[in-house]
Amino acid sequence: MNIFSRKTKRKHIEQFEHKIVKLLELELPQLKKAVGISKLYGISFIHKPKGIFLTRGYGPKAMEEINRNHKTVFNLRGISIWNRTAKNYMPITLNFQHDALTKIEIEDPEYFHKTFDLNQIQKNEIRLEQLPMENPDKKIAEKLLTSLTPEQIELLELDHTFEIELDEKRYYTILDMEDGNYIAIDKEGKVYRLNHDHEERIKLIAHKPTAFFETFSGQKSDLEKMMNE
Repeated sequence: MNIFSRKTKRKHIEQFEHKIVKLLELELPQLKKAVGISKLYGISFIHKPKGIFLTRGYGPKAMEEINRNHKTVFNLRGISIWNRTAKNYMPITLNFQHDALTKIEIEDPEYFHKTFDLNQIQKNEIRLEQLPMENPDKKIAEKLLTSLTPEQIELLELDHTFEIELDEKRYYTILDMEDGNYIAIDKEGKVYRLNHDHEERIKLIAHKPTAFFETFSGQKSDLEKMMNE
């Protein structure tokens, strides 16, 4: 089967990202470090504006490095990709957060790898538009946690919330267990433990946030047994 008959996958975006990092290693050498310590969990297609959103995660040590040395959000212009249909190079806008690629603004994002030749990327005059630091995933999580008291919210780690897509369902981290595993909430307000090493990677642990605090007192040690059950 021709791979170009299928929608763009994570592997295509990883390929593209590594080429961009290499292409910009003189102007922006910090990109290589930021990408190297992150993990690309998945991609989502967005339509206002049109593009591809990259979902990333960081281990605890990597997050310390990110918060210390990569406090950035910017749009990057000056990159063009060969358009197979138009037979020319087309400029695109790339969004970076924490010096890692976060969003590709492009028409028909589902077929990015089909429309463009990801092996033909051109660098022109690089221009950066610095943007204020925001975390849209944090805002989603906060809306899902309105039943909690301010004191309970303080015990969570919402500043570093990010979206994880597993089995075509989205979760928003609320606690980092510091071993690559997380406590997360879904859009229905249910709380899960996510354990990447466990046979059952996703397990419901509370039907609502207030019920989660019947187990969690603010100490992650409260959750160690639950994470491995």
